[in-house]
Amino acid sequence: MDEARTSVNDLAKACSHSADAAEWEEFVRRCVPLASLVAVRVSRLWLNAPSPATVDDIVQEVFLKLCEQERRILKDFEPRGDDSFLGLLRLVSASVANDYFRRIYSAKRGGKVVITPLADGDTQWSAASAHPAAQMQRSTLLAQLDRRLRSALDVIGERDRAFFWLYYRQGFTAEEIAGMSAAGLTAKGVESALRRVTLWLRGEVEPAKLEESPPPG
Repeated sequence: MDEARTSVNDLAKACSHSADAAEWEEFVRRCVPLASLVAVRVSRLWLNAPSPATVDDIVQEVFLKLCEQERRILKDFEPRGDDSFLGLLRLVSASVANDYFRRIYSAKRGGKVVITPLADGDTQWSAASAHPAAQMQRSTLLAQLDRRLRSALDVIGERDRAFFWLYYRQGFTAEEIAGMSAAGLTAKGVESALRRVTLWLRGEVEPAKLEESPPPG
């Protein structure tokens, strides 16, 4: 394989089962710029001035994520157009970056976090200004939801999990998420995915905790 002339889609599929150093080196070279860009953008939602070390840590976690479960994300990837893997990479990078900061702020029990809520209507809720007891309850619920989603990757894929957190945690609209995705989904398609994840969660978690706010659409 001439790695330099191979599409990123083909590199992703090759690396899903290959340990060839040249293929992986080219794959990383192609992916690092985009993963770094997404890491910077997400970091700025959490920090005023993210450090290069923070961005590097997130990018490393992105590649660890791609290699999890025997490279499941790479193996499950189905090309849907030229360089469509980069769209998937955007979603994975955003999900990993948000997870990175969730861990940090969960440990600190505080921080500047703006959430599009699962409850109490459509009003944005700031963890920094919430009552401490409500904030802790909220953090516990979100952690519970994330554990459920992580334990059911055969039911809720990484793409839909990323959609869910981009919408509910970071406040992206369905239209904005559709624009980030290479899956060829419209805003309605994203809304359908969000609705499916939310309804599944309602069946897994105590219904009263999620019933206040319906999925979009």
